[in-house]
Amino acid sequence: MQTRSNGIGGRIVRTVGVALSCLMLGTPLALAEDKEVTVDLMMSPAGTGPYLAWATVQTYAKDHHKWLRPKAVEAPGFVYNVRFAAVNPSIWKTTMFGSGEVVEWAALNGKPPFFDKPLEAVKDYRVIGTLSQTSNLFVATDDAIKGPVDFVGKRIATGLLSQNEWGMAQRLILDGLGITEKTKSYSPLGPNANVEALLDGRADVGTVVLHSAMNYKKNLEAGPFKTLMSSGRPWHYVSIPKSDIEDSIKKTGVPFMIREIPANTMSNQPEVVTTVGNNMLLSVHKSFPEDIAYEFVKLWVKMGPIVAKYNATGGIWDADSIANMARNQPERIHPGAMRAYKELGLVK
Repeated sequence: MQTRSNGIGGRIVRTVGVALSCLMLGTPLALAEDKEVTVDLMMSPAGTGPYLAWATVQTYAKDHHKWLRPKAVEAPGFVYNVRFAAVNPSIWKTTMFGSGEVVEWAALNGKPPFFDKPLEAVKDYRVIGTLSQTSNLFVATDDAIKGPVDFVGKRIATGLLSQNEWGMAQRLILDGLGITEKTKSYSPLGPNANVEALLDGRADVGTVVLHSAMNYKKNLEAGPFKTLMSSGRPWHYVSIPKSDIEDSIKKTGVPFMIREIPANTMSNQPEVVTTVGNNMLLSVHKSFPEDIAYEFVKLWVKMGPIVAKYNATGGIWDADSIANMARNQPERIHPGAMRAYKELGLVK
């Protein structure tokens, strides 16, 4: 095995020499079952849901595949992943990365403050599968804050701008509604820190993110939900009117999903909440080897229920949810992944 530094957050990423050799010779890697093939999964900071889920896959993959070895790699966030992959061709054939529809759109179109200029390589990204469907939610403790119009003159706290679900989505919808510049302050503090600021009175509005399987059949509340629930303080979700989201999408082109979350789907939710959302993706460059993408999808679908025994993210990794993008946007799917979905009967 060859070790190479590629600069991901200052960490070491391992690649497999035999994999590259097989690619050069045109030999299908799947035939080399006596050799382990490592696939790096560039995710998010250690301790976050996506990283821990893939670390679980890394631990148990050897029990479910002869040679494919997924490896979780810590990174600052999905905005960083999309940028890093675009400018580092050396990782294109060895690395998958956490991404999303909104962040790839922002990168391809060069949307500040996230991307100063368009990243042309993003047009060559292909989707392996859907990590989750997200709902990006604003929360408040003041009953007078009922909608985004009430954010004017208020202190807004969100996740980091390097996090597409915790910071990017919130900033883009506030920009699209023309609210960002009218707030008293806008502070991208981080997932936990933003909710702590809300509860401490240092912010008037915070944010949380719900991760869901398709059609909300299973849902995963990130840690800050528990912080809110255990605080003993009254708090509520702030719905964004559907018409406002539609107007923002029309004006900006941001490919938000409109999420109308049924009552009692989340903690402390007695009524429907409407907000923006996103397909959170596992992506690769189009040059990623087809046979590895094919084997990876089969392993991922197989391991969803296994991961669920150890990590809550596995609970939203049912086969239909993973294949959601393959059914609805087949033109964006990596051909190796699509072959696996068709073979598994998840796509016609």
